[in-house]
Amino acid sequence: MTCAQLAAALAAHIRAIVAPRLGKSDSRQVTGTAASGDATFNIDVLAEEAVIDYIRTNALNVAYYTEDAGLREFGDPEATLIIDPIDGSRGAIAGFECCVVSVAVADYKPDVRMRDVRAGCIHEIKYDQAFIAERGKGAKMLVNGIETPICMRDTKDLERAAWSAEITARPAHLVARVLGEAIDASSVRGGFFILNSTAFSLTRLVSGQLSAVADPGGRILKEIPGARELFVEAGLGQAIGLFPYDFAAAALIAEEAGCTVTDAYGRPLDDVTLLDSSERNVQSIVAACTPELHARFMDVIERGIKGIAD
Repeated sequence: MTCAQLAAALAAHIRAIVAPRLGKSDSRQVTGTAASGDATFNIDVLAEEAVIDYIRTNALNVAYYTEDAGLREFGDPEATLIIDPIDGSRGAIAGFECCVVSVAVADYKPDVRMRDVRAGCIHEIKYDQAFIAERGKGAKMLVNGIETPICMRDTKDLERAAWSAEITARPAHLVARVLGEAIDASSVRGGFFILNSTAFSLTRLVSGQLSAVADPGGRILKEIPGARELFVEAGLGQAIGLFPYDFAAAALIAEEAGCTVTDAYGRPLDDVTLLDSSERNVQSIVAACTPELHARFMDVIERGIKGIAD
């Protein structure tokens, strides 16, 4: 089994377990708090159990890392799985389509980083649509198990950009101040969306539904005076935001499809360490279907950050 096949098979297994629970009232119950500080719902617990079931049933020699379980090892690990069993839990408990299973397969090593991800799969939960990529071999999209051509947008200007941002546990007014120029520019001829799932949003670039994804939260947290206190307040006692498990698979898929993907400083994500969900590892991301549009968003973020700092 190749890395891509493993990612796809595990993602499909998790999806099969959790899909019947979408929108069910008992799925909404908050069961605890993950290591990252985010809330854990009943449906998240079910998804975590599905991960362990698949690994044990198939006698996999792997290490795996999730938001809730942290790092666990089975047998003599040959790979590290970075898994978000449900990215978009709030969408899942509402029965919306913006929720996915995310599985990335990386090298087994102590300090595994984004550059070590070999393959990834994002499988939508509500509909049978999957995105799969293997490093250096491109990306593909499957609808009901049938490969479908990728048709990305060629948007180059903000006015026609359809894009998403993330505000969960971020101070919304700071995010709006940093991204406000792009929100205003795109709201009529393009479109601005909040989907509460970074992995879902990034795969919308591949499907052609979106042209950009921007989350400057990590940069705001690090650079804006007084921002940490506001993050702690928004996170109900803990500063949280974008973590590597949110994009480990989806960023690879977007890059392999031809998108430009960096953090909110314009740097590649290659050096991002994957096994850390602490405040010090809160990340940022800017992804776009064209280099030109990516540059426009970077300009907006630079002006937005400077405007607040001044």
